[in-house]
Amino acid sequence: MNIQSRIKKLPVIRSLVRRLDNQYERDIFVIGQLEALADSVSILDAGCGSQRYRKHCNQLIYKSQDFGAYHKDEKDTFGTNMLGGESGYEYGAIDYLGNIWDIDEQSNSFDVILCTEVFEHIPLPNETITEFSRLLKSGGKLILTAPSNCLRHMDPYFFYSGFSDRWYEYVLEKNGFQVLKIEPVGDYFSWMSVEIFRTMRHNSIFSWPILVPSFLYYLFKRKSTPSTNTLCMGYHVVAKKI
Repeated sequence: MNIQSRIKKLPVIRSLVRRLDNQYERDIFVIGQLEALADSVSILDAGCGSQRYRKHCNQLIYKSQDFGAYHKDEKDTFGTNMLGGESGYEYGAIDYLGNIWDIDEQSNSFDVILCTEVFEHIPLPNETITEFSRLLKSGGKLILTAPSNCLRHMDPYFFYSGFSDRWYEYVLEKNGFQVLKIEPVGDYFSWMSVEIFRTMRHNSIFSWPILVPSFLYYLFKRKSTPSTNTLCMGYHVVAKKI
């Protein structure tokens, strides 16, 4: 076990990591959902990118989709994006190459669709939900994550800063889904601590005496229903096609 894994097993440190790193929370959610699936069900990883979760789909019939055109950010002046770089973004093998709202496959083809952190990068999110409904079998599951607010990243393919829980409720139900779970990630306080820390990283150390007290104040603020409803980092969503 590496030192990072050991640190994350300590309750206090784990709690702080979860407040500052929503990828950590997302991995727990997505991997848990994948591991709960029955063997040999068909799954489409829509907007698969580097296929972060493919290794957790070995027991499944896995297919991938992406438009495959992103290389690196055109605007990355504040350290908001760590993807791409000089070597470019690395995709895995793609089964369906093209737009996510118009996938070249027959209707009712998949038992599960997985789509993580993609919707802010597509210009037609409503049409994409409609396409997912078409592709899923009756009773099929949609596992979806997306930010509720975020900074520009993966430019020029950045179209929305995020989606609210109300958007999921409306669009999913309109397209024949039953919403099983909408789980918020983070809250106003954790969002503030992340952004203050980002500012500290990209400014002179002379700014730290001013920023550190604010960072610690928000870092240790207790999460509450008002703080979550006011602002959160994103949502984890599970829905079933009726």
